[in-house]
Amino acid sequence: MKKERLLNIAIGQMYQEPGNTQANTNKILEMIDEAAEKEADIIVFPELAYSGYLLESEELQRLAEPVDGPFVQTLKKKAKEKKIHIIAGYPEADAVIPGRMYNSCVFIDDDGKVIENMRKVYAWGQEKLKFREGNRLPVVETKFGKVGMLICYDVELPEPSRIEALKGAEIIFVSSFWSIPAQRRWDVDLAGNALFNVLYMVGANTIGDNTCGRSQIVGPDGEVVAIASDDKEEILIQQIDLDRVIEMRSKLPYLNDFKDDTFSMDAINKY
Repeated sequence: MKKERLLNIAIGQMYQEPGNTQANTNKILEMIDEAAEKEADIIVFPELAYSGYLLESEELQRLAEPVDGPFVQTLKKKAKEKKIHIIAGYPEADAVIPGRMYNSCVFIDDDGKVIENMRKVYAWGQEKLKFREGNRLPVVETKFGKVGMLICYDVELPEPSRIEALKGAEIIFVSSFWSIPAQRRWDVDLAGNALFNVLYMVGANTIGDNTCGRSQIVGPDGEVVAIASDDKEEILIQQIDLDRVIEMRSKLPYLNDFKDDTFSMDAINKY
């Protein structure tokens, strides 16, 4: 009899109050509490959920914290208390070089340990003037499977998701601040990357400030499993079975048929 690998996913679709880190932190903690009460295994929040996205470089510099700063310490304590994994976006201050800053997402396990800290690889537009870009596309071994991470614009290029799939990812979490004019691309990018790589894509978006909401979970067949509203704060919770990835890959043998030598594996492994 097949043993299911069930995972309860929560997405914290929220409005980010620009510059009000206390209000944003309080909202994040409240959502974590609610998700934990509903027995979620993991909750993911949008890009720069801690600080808000629509800020000038000077204010971001003021709010940025290192990965061992107060915001992450607060999340670590909450993750351990509630026994839940957390992914959340924040402006990361370089611990060594003052003024160097990254658009990052921290991944904390249910023991309260930081298991990954991803820095956005592809900066969008004016982000290039604010943030230094990252250079890794991480896949994390967790108790429920191999997890990939992307941040917003990273999902618009096909290679990051494919690289993470080739590194073993069965599910990719995408933290975003995605606009209303680009809504169709949000839907297409999540569904396309899920289908082409035959894995789950989980997109966490914000609302307000011309963003489109529609946080969603897309299955390995490219079909939407669950989707949030376009304009309301909410926690979207959905149970998935990660063994469906194996099932669908037997029917859609894209990765089995993929010729690795068409990619430079040295370049892939660099990430």
